[in-house]
Amino acid sequence: MKIAVCDDEEFFVNDILERINQFGIEDIVPNKFDGYTDAQDLLDNFELIQYDLIFLDIELKNHNGMDIARELKSINSECIIVFVSSYKKYMHESYWVGASQYLNKPINGTLFNQELKRLVNLYKSLNRSVYFNTSLGTKLIKTDSIIYLETSYSTYKLYTTVGSYYGNSKAIMHTKKELLDFHFFQLNRSIIINFKHVDTFKSDSIRMINKDELSITKRKRKEFKERFFDYIDKEF
Repeated sequence: MKIAVCDDEEFFVNDILERINQFGIEDIVPNKFDGYTDAQDLLDNFELIQYDLIFLDIELKNHNGMDIARELKSINSECIIVFVSSYKKYMHESYWVGASQYLNKPINGTLFNQELKRLVNLYKSLNRSVYFNTSLGTKLIKTDSIIYLETSYSTYKLYTTVGSYYGNSKAIMHTKKELLDFHFFQLNRSIIINFKHVDTFKSDSIRMINKDELSITKRKRKEFKERFFDYIDKEF
């Protein structure tokens, strides 16, 4: 997991880096923790390093943290940003640029550890991946990008946010079971959907974000609603 800390005061950079090292993120490798006192240096390196989590001050010497966050998000929308500031007046605005949290200075150690644990779990959720044996070869695909999986007796079609893949159904028996351990639902014998990409649903059908309408049997409707709203509660 790659983490950056950016603050024009070196004390706060070192303080947060020390807290991250003391917390320990041993189960996510490789790890890379970098500190910056110049936001432009962070921007210049971000294209290459693509940090997963960034702790960012707002009132920097030559930059505004909100503007920096927008630029970072434009490069990688999945980057997790946490603002760390002495000023509470920016709190509401911080969420407009997609920040995941807003921490006040001086940093409360207990709260920081709680939030870092939550953010690490968020990172893991965003980066869960499974292998699919496709017609193009074996591919590692992020579970969050999967819209739904449709299987038949001998073949399958995988619909994702970046395209579709085909393959042999028997080759993904284990993968199907893995999906159901995450936020997926067995709609019927042939289709497994990702709750994350449900657009709307009616009593007898579900519309996915790719505009596909999938039928749902009367037997499955109650279970789908219960599981879907449980997913919504946990995620949001």
